Amino acid sequence: MPTRRNDLDISVLISTYNRAESLHRTLESFMGLNINGFSAEFVVVDNNGADNTRQVVEYYSDKLPIHYIFEANPGKNCALNTAIKSIPLGRIIVFTDDDVEPQQDWLDSVVRITDRYSDYSLFGGKVYNIWPSRDIPEWVQKVAELGIAIFPILDLGKREKPFPPRRFPAGPNFWMRYEIFENGRSFDEHFGPRPKSRIFGSETSFAKKILEEGHRILYSPDSVVGHRIQPEVITYKGLKERACRAGRTIPNMWGLKPKKLYENHRLIWWLWRLTALVKRYCAYVAAHLRLSKEDRRIRTLIALKGIAYNIESMKIASRNTRKKQTG
Repeated sequence: MPTRRNDLDISVLISTYNRAESLHRTLESFMGLNINGFSAEFVVVDNNGADNTRQVVEYYSDKLPIHYIFEANPGKNCALNTAIKSIPLGRIIVFTDDDVEPQQDWLDSVVRITDRYSDYSLFGGKVYNIWPSRDIPEWVQKVAELGIAIFPILDLGKREKPFPPRRFPAGPNFWMRYEIFENGRSFDEHFGPRPKSRIFGSETSFAKKILEEGHRILYSPDSVVGHRIQPEVITYKGLKERACRAGRTIPNMWGLKPKKLYENHRLIWWLWRLTALVKRYCAYVAAHLRLSKEDRRIRTLIALKGIAYNIESMKIASRNTRKKQTG
């Protein structure tokens, strides 16, 4: 169970893994935050990295109210759970990443909207991309806009509003009241970044459960964070990896579809999925025959996402069958 610091308004939690240089830029941007009229601290969880992350945090120890925690078990959600359980936290817990640049009034707006909407438990703010250069190919931007390879961006307009169905806060900018964790809630360690296997949806899986339990989630357009896109992410290789991860995420997050067919007619469901997988492989081959290089790449990424989705769905179905047989 976490403990509460009554004299602290905000705890900002960051999990990081071998990203010391990016973390340094992020902490430097925190130096410009407006923290007047409320108290805040920053907690960095080093998720078993092998670089100089600890030295970076120590460099800022006399510049920011900051704490360093080391967690050897791999996985972002594992690191966040460790932070939640191991140190006293403020009345508002903010989650962000090691590659962000918030607006100056970011935390100020977090406090204001949380205090103004007492009937909401979870909040998410605006997140926009900061590209590594101005010369980003149009096809890469289209991939991001279409959600083919997931990027944590969020913009629901200029007004505060409840999140619409199946939309949830983005990882670089969401927060909740301390009370959410009082009954022992934690992040699902099946989701989120990890060294060997990554399934997107760290914050979505948590927010989804919160919503199902009857809590309300609010969007804040005034709490704004820029998310730096790393150069290696927008290479063709990097985007193919993200497309596959995006495809794997869907059945893990939302279950096996079509649901009724899976529950009532397993054999037909398997034939359905196998047929869909063959079609996606055909689409993958056909994508390489397109004349336009940009079109080839976009269609290839779409096909890879579908292939990963169908393979992951069948893996989950197989695991379910084995559990039923052994249970």
